[in-house]
Amino acid sequence: MAVEFCSRLLDDLPNALIVSDLKGNIQLWNRRAEILFKISKVDALGQNLDIVIPEYLRNAHWAGFHRAISEDNTRFHGASVRTKALLGDGTFALLDMAFSLTHDEYGHLVGVSAIARPSMSAI
Repeated sequence: MAVEFCSRLLDDLPNALIVSDLKGNIQLWNRRAEILFKISKVDALGQNLDIVIPEYLRNAHWAGFHRAISEDNTRFHGASVRTKALLGDGTFALLDMAFSLTHDEYGHLVGVSAIARPSMSAI
C-alpha cells in the first residue's frame, strides 16, 4: 500500500520529476514529466538523459553532471536555472529546472534528481 501511495504522490506532483543514476540513466519519470517532455514513462525509463538535452548543450550538461557527482555538490544548490530542453516530438521548450543529489540511507550518492516546470518567461 505504501509503495502504491508513494507512486501516486510522485505522479501527482505539479512539476516534472526526473531521477537518474550516476551514469545518467533515467530511473524515475513521473506523469508530469511525461506531459512536459512529451515522452512516456515507458519510453523514458532506462534511457540516457540525452533524450531531453539538446545536442548543443550536452557537453556543458555532462561536465556539470560529472562535476556535481565528483564534488557531491550541485553548483546551484537547488536553485532553479532556466534551460532549453529537447521534447519527444523534436521541438524545444524553455524550462526552469532545479537539481539535487540523491543519497541512500547510508549517505552514499546514488543519483541525481531534477524538478522541471515551464519557464515563467515562456508563458
